[in-house]
Amino acid sequence: MDTLTKGETEISLLVTAPGNWPDGAEILVNLRRRGDGPNVLLVHGWEGASSDFRAIGDRLVAAGFTLWSPDLPGHGRSGGERLSIPLAVRVLHAVAAEAGPFALALGHSIGGACLVHALAEGLAAERIVLLATPTHYGNFVRTASAQAGLKGVAVEALMELLNDLTGEHPDWIDMRREATAVRQPALFVHSTDDRIVSSTAAEEVASIWRGAQWVAVNGLGHRRLLEDADVVARIVAFARAG
Repeated sequence: MDTLTKGETEISLLVTAPGNWPDGAEILVNLRRRGDGPNVLLVHGWEGASSDFRAIGDRLVAAGFTLWSPDLPGHGRSGGERLSIPLAVRVLHAVAAEAGPFALALGHSIGGACLVHALAEGLAAERIVLLATPTHYGNFVRTASAQAGLKGVAVEALMELLNDLTGEHPDWIDMRREATAVRQPALFVHSTDDRIVSSTAAEEVASIWRGAQWVAVNGLGHRRLLEDADVVARIVAFARAG
């Protein structure tokens, strides 16, 4: 388990799961808080944890922000064995109930998709940062299924199962549709050599999202951009511009 950073405290949240979630009706979620100032929400990606944002978090705290970093279900110190975007959205609303509105909300990888879906369902955040974010949940599930060796009918059966378990079909969770309704300033950062999530769809969403900034970097893959000094500096400058 990751150790706490100096000045960081832990909070336990009991989050009600959507639909017929197999890990139970309620999931115990670990939330970390540190800093003093306007609120920032940090949402990690698949197989990630709140500690992924150590470099970004250090700079934001130094810039005078308060960080709120949940470990999503099935990750880090949180309970459960599985994660879906609808469940993550429940978590983010629970964090907001604890913290209040956010000056900035940042998501990496699938965490960015979770964040945008939460915004579409009323999460309050003034500015948005999306790092290496997939834009279509159904496509994400299909890609992950193929990597796990599932094909054809088995994949579509999984999609219907997720629909039953969460109350939302993965194909409905589409950032291209959601981006037409959001108004918050957004910063998209994606490395062109990302082999896990292609930058093409994210660039398309950035072109739809009113007022979004698209920043293409190279050589940082899917995760190294979380620690890149230039990317971190750009995020802090974007946060301060609010």
